[in-house]
Amino acid sequence: MNFMIADTQLSIEELEKRITLLETENRTLKQREFSILRALPEIVFMIDINERFVFLNNTCLEKFKLSNRDIERNISLREVISGESLYHLRKLYLGEPNQETLHAREINGIRKDGSRFPFTAYFTKLMENGKIKGFIGVGFDLTEIITIEKQLTEANLAKMKFLSIIAHDLRNPFNSLLGFSTLLLANYDRYTDDKIKEYLKYMSRSASQGHQLLENLLDWARANARKMEINPETFDLQNTIIETVGLLSGIASKKSITLSQYIGEFCNVYADQNMIRTIIRNLISNAIKFTPRGGLIKITARNENDITVVDVADNGIGISEDKVTNLFSLSSDYSTLGTEKETGTGLGLILCSEFIALNKGTIEASSIPGNGSIFTIRIPRFKIN
Repeated sequence: MNFMIADTQLSIEELEKRITLLETENRTLKQREFSILRALPEIVFMIDINERFVFLNNTCLEKFKLSNRDIERNISLREVISGESLYHLRKLYLGEPNQETLHAREINGIRKDGSRFPFTAYFTKLMENGKIKGFIGVGFDLTEIITIEKQLTEANLAKMKFLSIIAHDLRNPFNSLLGFSTLLLANYDRYTDDKIKEYLKYMSRSASQGHQLLENLLDWARANARKMEINPETFDLQNTIIETVGLLSGIASKKSITLSQYIGEFCNVYADQNMIRTIIRNLISNAIKFTPRGGLIKITARNENDITVVDVADNGIGISEDKVTNLFSLSSDYSTLGTEKETGTGLGLILCSEFIALNKGTIEASSIPGNGSIFTIRIPRFKIN
């Protein structure tokens, strides 16, 4: 009999130890669960049946600008959301008594400083003995989503505008080609050689404009799709500038524009030579377009520590301040005419921006209406890891 009592006592002691162990393990698990919840990037909180917070994770505290003191005083839901949102939330969980998970599509959150932000949240009922004891909520800040949607909408509108302008400007050289070729075919026997040569010059110019536009468009599309191969190397920028100036000197001379160049010694850069050549060509072509007859365009290059700086400055018509800020954006106005009604789309400047970024450089513009413009590119001299 005594042995049986001893065995029973040992069993009870062992059971108590096991219960204590289980309680410890349970507390440890809960602590781990709460640690995970605290670290989640989403808004996570728990409220009791009186709508008072019993838990807020770090993201929740950050979004609402709350502190540990606010938790200690047991703040309520009505302090962090608008009255209208609270009304709709109560209506939601009272109107769906049999639904365990509820979705509040948009809640107007109120930060401690009084500012507001929208968030969406999913609520799960915490039940005990068939009664609601509270809710656990998981929310997502809608501010970033709204911003992204706005940016996507603006980008799509800008691209639609961009494609519309491209289509319009492609139509011009093709219309010119079709018009002059039709006239030549219909009147070839009656036209003099000089007249035929004149029309052929117009056709050649139109074909060149259309070809350049298509080349820029193709390069821009490749750059945006990141399918264009970048082949950086160290090369002498002086040769590239001299070569580009030589190619464009004929166009400049037709408007009696002087192209001058001042290139410092050892202006070597580490970049894709073809892309840099395209950038400089576009900047000089733009300067020629907006510089009147008899004007001057200066191309300078100098070293500044690990960067080579290239300026393309003209004394042309200049650009208004509001347009300068959007020159390298799809939202800018591309239909500005040159000093002799030259047409263009502004695609060249967008291409310059894309190419200089791919080569880890920068581009900027400054201008005073009536006093000309300066376009500046900065190119790394050495490889950047």
